[in-house]
Amino acid sequence: MLSRLNVFTKITLLFVMLLILVLFLYTYSNRESVRVIEHEIQNNTMNHLSTFADSVESNIYQLSLYGMSIGQDSSIQEYQRPDYKDVPYERVKVGSAILEKMNLYNAASKWHSTITLYFPRMKKVISTDYYTYIPYSDNEFTEPLSQSWTYADNHFIWHTTDPTTAMAKPDKAKLITKISFPVHHLVSLLNQNKLNNKGDPFMFHPDYGLISNSSGMDTLKAIQSSLKDTKLQANGGFTTTLNQTEYYVSYIQSKSLGWYYVDYVPMQQILRPITSSRNLFYASIAVLIVMSVIVLYTLYRSVQLPLLQLVRGTNRLSTGDFSVRLKYTARNEFSLLFARFNIMAQRVQELIENVYEEKLRSREATLKQLQSQINPHFLYNCLFYIKNMARMKNEKAVVAMALNLGEYYRYITRSEKDLATIREELTMVKNYLEIQSLRLERMHFTIDVPHAILDKTVPRLTLQPIIENAIIHGLEPRSEDGEIRIYADCKDDMYTITVEDSGLGMTDEQLDQLKSDLLKPLDEDMGCGTWNVHQRLSFMYGEAAGLAYNHSSLGGVKVNIIWHENTDK
Repeated sequence: MLSRLNVFTKITLLFVMLLILVLFLYTYSNRESVRVIEHEIQNNTMNHLSTFADSVESNIYQLSLYGMSIGQDSSIQEYQRPDYKDVPYERVKVGSAILEKMNLYNAASKWHSTITLYFPRMKKVISTDYYTYIPYSDNEFTEPLSQSWTYADNHFIWHTTDPTTAMAKPDKAKLITKISFPVHHLVSLLNQNKLNNKGDPFMFHPDYGLISNSSGMDTLKAIQSSLKDTKLQANGGFTTTLNQTEYYVSYIQSKSLGWYYVDYVPMQQILRPITSSRNLFYASIAVLIVMSVIVLYTLYRSVQLPLLQLVRGTNRLSTGDFSVRLKYTARNEFSLLFARFNIMAQRVQELIENVYEEKLRSREATLKQLQSQINPHFLYNCLFYIKNMARMKNEKAVVAMALNLGEYYRYITRSEKDLATIREELTMVKNYLEIQSLRLERMHFTIDVPHAILDKTVPRLTLQPIIENAIIHGLEPRSEDGEIRIYADCKDDMYTITVEDSGLGMTDEQLDQLKSDLLKPLDEDMGCGTWNVHQRLSFMYGEAAGLAYNHSSLGGVKVNIIWHENTDK
């Protein structure tokens, strides 16, 4: 299939295939690069978020650890001594010592927290919150305490009891420790992280909302909506599009607070250089395609079309159409080539016309030669017949034959034309058959030719040799009565005159041999009459014209004389 395409089409297909290959390789490479960068961005974002979460969790762990260890302090144990019931001064003194220790811890801690100690048995409260009086209420600890940090009034709160088994029934505990820190500690960490350009993390809870840095953005609210619509795991990430900008959101759940540490990265801004490079490449490819189309179109107009015109002209020249001439208006190498082609075609046409004229002259000479060969043959047969009739004292037959010879020579010498009408040929044949019927009284003939065919022309003496052979080789050897039928037909400009006899006939092998002899060169063993008729018809009307032999329904041989109406004009 590919071998049938021309060179221009092959070059065009090769260019298209190379272009598709380049586009495929670049697109694959670009996607792989984007995938790797996105993966690195996601890992980097998660690592930064993990660092921030570890920092927060470390501070919360320190607060939780202090809340658990404070109940083991000796001052706390001493503060609960029963004998201090009657010595209020000592209990106040120990309480002041406990409060001093808690303030020292706050001073050493990164976060300033509020530590409150509840003594259910003593109905006493000690707190580092100097600005608030906190009375002990029996209704405050009727419900079980939470095992984790809780959130209320912009504070995170954590409880522990002594003993720890009293978390379910805090009113039975000896000591309840409450540690709380405000949200602004987390906001400070978020501001610091934002200032260090390590992302823009924030904290999220499905029920309580957001805790973000002081700059707070509208983007966070949009991301909050996406977080609520997403089923969050312990950690992970997802991609979302906000305001036609794609973001990658990563999150980690705090084990202590129950909130989510969240950070986001605008993927399109980070990938903008790669996207710009990709768009520039595609724009370059588009320009290259447009320029290539222009170049291919120019090559097609300047090279391919002249080549196709030259190929068509050569094909017409090879099929025998020597009148072909090429027209080309542009002035380039092809104009010179077309001019040389036209000169060659003109010279070939002149040469062919000269050869054709010589061939026609040669064919005309051959026809005259073949026609001249029939005349002596016919004359010999007639003279031989007159001699026999004279010996037989058949004066009527001699006179008829003599008159027939006179009419015959007047017929062939009356005009120099080589053609005769069917009417003239039939007149000659009728005279000849009447002479033969006088010689052979048992012979009968019929002639049935349509009037439309009578004015058609054939070479002179076309019918006479056929009828002569039918009489001599078909009817004379038989002792019975004989019959000759002559009729004609016309179909699709194909004319046929049929001569049938009721003579001895011929076998299939003899008919095949006779048909083969018509195509061979003339030699001494072959009769020249029918061979000359066939050759003259073939020369004048083409290979389809000539004689055709078949078995006759009368018992003898049927001869069809066939020719086309192509030279009557």
